[in-house]
Amino acid sequence: MGTFGEYIKSALSSIRNNKGRSFLTMLGIIIGISAVLTVLIIGDGMKATVNSEIDSLGATTVSVSLDDTKTDKTITREQLRLIEENIPDIFGISPSISVYGEIKGRRDNYSVSLSGGMAASENGGGVKMLHGRYYSESEVEDAKNVLVVSQTFAKELFGFEEIVGRTVEITANNQIREFTIVGVREDNPIDIALASFGDDTLIMAAGPYTAVAEAFNINVDDIITSFDIYLDSENKDEVLSQTRAVVENILGLRGENAVKISSGTGFDATTNQILDIITTVVALIAAISLLVGGIGVMNIMTVSVTERTREIGIRKSLGARTSSILTQFLAEAAILTFVGGVIGIIFGLTVSFIICKVIDFAFKVNPVLVAIVVAISTAIGLFFGIYPAKRAANLDPIEALRTE
Repeated sequence: MGTFGEYIKSALSSIRNNKGRSFLTMLGIIIGISAVLTVLIIGDGMKATVNSEIDSLGATTVSVSLDDTKTDKTITREQLRLIEENIPDIFGISPSISVYGEIKGRRDNYSVSLSGGMAASENGGGVKMLHGRYYSESEVEDAKNVLVVSQTFAKELFGFEEIVGRTVEITANNQIREFTIVGVREDNPIDIALASFGDDTLIMAAGPYTAVAEAFNINVDDIITSFDIYLDSENKDEVLSQTRAVVENILGLRGENAVKISSGTGFDATTNQILDIITTVVALIAAISLLVGGIGVMNIMTVSVTERTREIGIRKSLGARTSSILTQFLAEAAILTFVGGVIGIIFGLTVSFIICKVIDFAFKVNPVLVAIVVAISTAIGLFFGIYPAKRAANLDPIEALRTE
């Protein structure tokens, strides 16, 4: 009957002549596409926001430990220094030793957890300094009796936070030692939980591991079997590929498989997997509206065929081929769903942007995802337009002309 361009013109003319019906046909597609797109964008934003929150906790941490079932070796102070020097592109490393003791406050005595580490430990656990500074590497080297304490520590002992320069006495391992406070950090959830757990408040403090060891008669060369490496997440793969060899060479453990390395990679992957599953499930639920929209296309197009039966009969009696009628109705269905898909995308982007801003999620749009959504909307129109198009194409021209 004519070229494909003529089919498109005929389909557009039919759509314009039945604006109300055309809008109702597109409405289901608009709602379905916008719902699916909104869910997927919010899901991507949730994933980006969660990962950002994890990253904000501090530098990426890689934990290294010795398997005590395969070796009885420990890590000496000198070996720690060599390990740090031989692993490139890191912020630093830090062992951890802990001492539990007692400290006298203005109203009462408190239990204290004193953690000893190296200056690089400031990069872990989201340490945020409020007053003063973190202890330095030179203070670690010189085993200076300095402390970084929590807000809770400051308030419980002195009644206020700005206590930089104050001194405290800690009793542990039958020793009493005086420490100078050089910094006060913001409370983390652990500080808050321990401070409110029962009647025995446990407050947290940290200092150079060398000072903690010397003050309370601990031989660090005999007890350290693990340490943390702090690095930028971009360097994680490179650091992981070198760490085992460096540690095994320095400790003389090659071939013994006694060095265990763990990182946040598995945690990140698990978090992303969980979020992906949640997003997919919700998107599938939202996709039901697409199915409803497709059925709406089929219903409206079927009504259109019924209304235009006489027109179809006239065209077929004048020589229009069955394929021409089929193509025209399919073109009409595809145009309706394509336009509905575009409007749905614009609406979905707008709604998801507003929601992301309100709930403070990252707004991330994947262009490939948008293209896929447009393709899906058009495919739905073609799929659900097949039945009414075939019905129109197969009409008997004589019977069609008899229709009033």
